[in-house]
Amino acid sequence: MASIVSRISEDDFLTPDFFHNPYPFYERLLSESPVVWSQKVNGWLVTPFDSVQQGLQSMDFGAGGRIAQAASLLDPDVRVQNRAVFDCLEAMMSFRDAPDHTRLRRLVSKAFTARRIGSMKSDIETLVNDLLDQWPTDRQFDLIQMFSFKLPAMVISKLLGIPFSRLSDLNRWAEGIVNLLSAGVMTPEAARSANEAVIEASEYLESLIKEKEQHPTHDLLSDLIVIENEDGSFSREELIALVIQLFFAGFETTEGLIGNALNILLQQRESYSELVDDQTITEKLTEEVLRFDNSIQRQTRIARKNIEVNGVEIIQGDYVFFLIGAANRDPRRFTTPNHFNSHRKDAGNVSFGHGPHFCLGAPLARLETQIALRNIANRFPELRLVGDTQYGNLLAVRKPKSLMLLTQ
Repeated sequence: MASIVSRISEDDFLTPDFFHNPYPFYERLLSESPVVWSQKVNGWLVTPFDSVQQGLQSMDFGAGGRIAQAASLLDPDVRVQNRAVFDCLEAMMSFRDAPDHTRLRRLVSKAFTARRIGSMKSDIETLVNDLLDQWPTDRQFDLIQMFSFKLPAMVISKLLGIPFSRLSDLNRWAEGIVNLLSAGVMTPEAARSANEAVIEASEYLESLIKEKEQHPTHDLLSDLIVIENEDGSFSREELIALVIQLFFAGFETTEGLIGNALNILLQQRESYSELVDDQTITEKLTEEVLRFDNSIQRQTRIARKNIEVNGVEIIQGDYVFFLIGAANRDPRRFTTPNHFNSHRKDAGNVSFGHGPHFCLGAPLARLETQIALRNIANRFPELRLVGDTQYGNLLAVRKPKSLMLLTQ
């Protein structure tokens, strides 16, 4: 570990108050210790916008090795007993460096095209309005249960060619994996749950792949199977890991983005009223939500060499947490960063990452969120928030556990 040149009290890091609202802690880091070692997560916390953006792009920080590093704090027996999940995660594109990452991303890009995403617009419109038709008008309801989970889960299922009848399974599998990956520290309980999820998901996907090999359909999974069989550059294990990554990344983050957006807009009533009056601002609103309260709060890397970041020396092999949520509130990059303003002249964010690992699903997440917000505002101009929004205890993913609403 590098010599610690900066310290900060961690009494309010990874606490219930932090998970409810991490931004006061981020503000203190940005002001007092922009790059600081955290004993709680056994890694460096990096907060400045420029340092986060540069770090995510730099080849001096690797994506590979992160799973082994994070799992190293677990007892060896736990790692052996739950080998399936760690093997699956290591095979995922997100946790690989070049040349494997380059190979897998190039192959996925052949099937996950802008044309395919664009062609889903009408399907997303239909799904959104079908779900909104089910909103009760005589009682309060939970946005998460009735909309923000269902929409992205249905979209990614349709994209991959997974029947809607498996939505509850997808949710359970994704929650198991995300609760392991997105926590500040891996726990034995989370590892066991994630391992069960990966085994079950892998068995299902193996049978689905065999079915689509015999009877291909017009979906992303069928196209990936064709690439695997014709090109030979995918192993079956890599294909299954990729699909698991796509379905948990494909709706967990969008679920959080939609929930965070409604929470912000309904707390700041003038912003929601503006959207009701002018739905052409949906794109700008979505970008400001991505900056102000993004569902992805951090990305991690491993230092490949000794390197200085913002005046602090990081040693080769150190674990680094690039805090996206903090970077998007950096006063050196944004004026009045803690103020939500969809008309800001210094708009921008690093919410989908940067560099070679920039999120492939960013256009789809944006499209779903924009269509959802536009239709909600159009159909429910008097929508109201009821009570306090409840958040889960995850460091990487910020999404409401519940968001109670009234339509009038």
